[in-house]
Amino acid sequence: MKVILLQDVKNYGKKDQIVEVSDGYAKNYLIPKKLATIASQNQVSHLNVKLKNEKIETENKKHEVEKLKEQIEVLNLNFALTIKDNKPFGSVSLVQICDRLKKEHNIIIDKRKFEKHDNLNQIGLFYLKIKLDFKIVATLKVNVEGKK
Repeated sequence: MKVILLQDVKNYGKKDQIVEVSDGYAKNYLIPKKLATIASQNQVSHLNVKLKNEKIETENKKHEVEKLKEQIEVLNLNFALTIKDNKPFGSVSLVQICDRLKKEHNIIIDKRKFEKHDNLNQIGLFYLKIKLDFKIVATLKVNVEGKK
């Protein structure tokens, strides 16, 4: 009997797959536990429409993430550290970077998305990698300057 899985079923398949199972397994286990439904022609056409809509939605989200990557890569954030005895004092944390992105550019990024989790406590130009969705990686330029 062909059924459409409504949830992942171990050793049979993942959600929204059409699989062939024995009649007894389908009637006595999968259907009563609402793990599957019979793969009628009507159900299959509904499934195809649903999968097509999900694919379009995924493509749209991926396009938005690529736009976000482009926005991030043109930015250059500037921070200043005080200098005492020719050494920088303090550091720039990922929280400060995320706050600056949110306040000045309306870009909301979680600090856990950054590949490097160390605070920036040196003067110079840093390139921070940000892991976005769909395995897209953006590079943010952060310039840390010294002030007396």
